[in-house]
Amino acid sequence: MSTTDESDLDFTSLAEASTPPPVLRSAPTPAEDQEALIGSRSLGTEGFHLIAARRSGAPSADPSAQVVLVVDDDLPTGELAAAVLRKAGFQAVVVGNPRDAARHMSALGPPALVLLDVEMPGINGFDFLAKMRANKYLKDTPVILFTAHSERRHVIRGLLAGADGYVAKPISGTALVEAVRTVLSA
Repeated sequence: MSTTDESDLDFTSLAEASTPPPVLRSAPTPAEDQEALIGSRSLGTEGFHLIAARRSGAPSADPSAQVVLVVDDDLPTGELAAAVLRKAGFQAVVVGNPRDAARHMSALGPPALVLLDVEMPGINGFDFLAKMRANKYLKDTPVILFTAHSERRHVIRGLLAGADGYVAKPISGTALVEAVRTVLSA
């Protein structure tokens, strides 16, 4: 029987800008390229696009038992997203950068889902996501990128980093809640 080394659950190194993210493929597969095209169109019309949700365990039917970690350096926007999610019954915690997200996950474990901004100082959302996907305890944690960057090239970069979906900024409360519910019920 193997035991978990508590140092394995210290995720703080994920947010270090000095630690390079894993090397990603530079070119998408034809399926990823097609998904990116569909995704950039969906963002423009629906406000969100979902890819394939990763599951780390059995989904909980009760949204109040699911913690969504909102990571956004624009705290008013993060708080707005969290308020929308709380109104829908989810627990939502807001942190202002990947370093605080890593500290939060080190203290409380992986959340049910991470809503991750892309443009942040220090380490951007794409790089933080790539580091999460390389971590054995966070690799299956669903992540939705929460961003104003919705061009096809950004969708491709997010796919290559391991995003489960995108929600466009400015936020649509309906699109945000639908995206989170869909990913968490997959």
